[in-house]
Amino acid sequence: MEEFINVEEKAISVAEAIITRHSVREFSQKAIEQSVWDELLNLSKRAPSWKNSQPWKLRILQGKSKNKMAESLVNAAKAGPPSPENPWPENYPADAKRRMFDLGMKIYGVAGIDRKDKAARDQFMLNNFKFFDAPAAIFITTTFDLNFYVGIDIGCFLQTILLSARALGLGTCPQAALGAFPDVVRKELELQPEEKVICGLSIGYPKEESQLNRYHTPREPLENMVQFYN
Repeated sequence: MEEFINVEEKAISVAEAIITRHSVREFSQKAIEQSVWDELLNLSKRAPSWKNSQPWKLRILQGKSKNKMAESLVNAAKAGPPSPENPWPENYPADAKRRMFDLGMKIYGVAGIDRKDKAARDQFMLNNFKFFDAPAAIFITTTFDLNFYVGIDIGCFLQTILLSARALGLGTCPQAALGAFPDVVRKELELQPEEKVICGLSIGYPKEESQLNRYHTPREPLENMVQFYN
């Protein structure tokens, strides 16, 4: 059975933020107030990292800068394959492939896209590079050498942003796709070559009465992933 929840209101506890957070792909055009940005970023900077190394930088785009970036990324996505800083994984275990396929079909279904409609599916994919028309986008970058532990640190930082945003009534969609064309991002933001573009997220207030936003992704039963030893 499909599960749908309302993510338009603020989460009132850490537990509620964790349980109710999921990706939002339809946004209100209401701008994020500076006071909300300040609270979000001050919360997020408390994320843990190896020996307090804090291997992250944030590039936040709104308004004209966001629109210009979206245009450049869409053009890049239409022109050729991704070239992320670190190769994306290609091989997944069979159970993971099943979950990934099932999620894609369910998202398309809630979005009203027929699985045989390739044009609609391609446009839905391109919406990643338009930030799903969110009022703001965040790019996470680093000047550190990329390795497994830097990846863990940035993952902790990203999750802290997602949960803090949920607590403030904001919706987010974390996107590996926003690291697909790092040279485009560096050029648009005039970054130094050593600043690597890792990933990003679309962020804003969720669009009201959006069934797509209310679709809640399933998780594996605990017995399939946890074993206790006494």
